[in-house]
Amino acid sequence: MLQVARCLTLTVLILAVELSGPFPALALQAHGYKGLYVHQGAHVFFLLAMLSFTYRIHGFDLISRKEWRCISHGAWLLALWNLWAFTGHLVELLVPPDHIQLVGDDPVPVLAVASWKEMAFFFLKMDHLLSVPALFCFYRGLQAMLKESNT
Repeated sequence: MLQVARCLTLTVLILAVELSGPFPALALQAHGYKGLYVHQGAHVFFLLAMLSFTYRIHGFDLISRKEWRCISHGAWLLALWNLWAFTGHLVELLVPPDHIQLVGDDPVPVLAVASWKEMAFFFLKMDHLLSVPALFCFYRGLQAMLKESNT
């Protein structure tokens, strides 16, 4: 019991420190070439994992159940998101570095749109349009499983 109390105290202390101040989100992540290769490999692996997951859902005939259908839709969306993000990283390599600049003290970069590359880069940066609905589908599927188990 004493170990549980210490663990809980430590968890609360860590959360208090983490939430005590407004820290920048640093949403843009530069990978560099070596980091980009690993990151792109992770997108391919995650894409294949989601496709395999949906294949297994269909293979075990779980798709007939509402909760698994929601999870399958989420996995398809995450597979598409990985393809979208993978393409976005490739297009980012085509955009000249001087077209993405920080202006003054503003932490949000400005994009100079000079060709289709910058437009594609801007469009492909909106990958949250797929990832958020995908996670919502997973949430709804898990919520339906919980309801079913409680009845």
